[in-house]
Amino acid sequence: MNTLSTALAPDAPARRWSELADVDLLRTLVETERRRRRLGAAMVAAIAEAERRGLAADTGYRDTAELLTDLLRINVSEARRRIEYAAPQARSRSRKAWRIVVAASHRSR
Repeated sequence: MNTLSTALAPDAPARRWSELADVDLLRTLVETERRRRRLGAAMVAAIAEAERRGLAADTGYRDTAELLTDLLRINVSEARRRIEYAAPQARSRSRKAWRIVVAASHRSR
């Protein structure tokens, strides 16, 4: 295991950080940020897809926020923030579709 992977290990002892050479610490900072961004992008994509599929309703949840709150153990405001960030187009499309349905039902009366 190289110095970088040792330092990146979540359970690495704190003393290992102080033992890193400056160049290795700088590499660790860059690599950690790169990994954080990839994980963040994967989370955004997964939430967007769950919202697009209507996965919450299919699994017995009221909405995607409730599903994320339960599944990820985050509070509802954080869940909603993530959904709004991940799937703004899906949410606006569903609102538009609902408005069309409501307008059509008013016309048919």
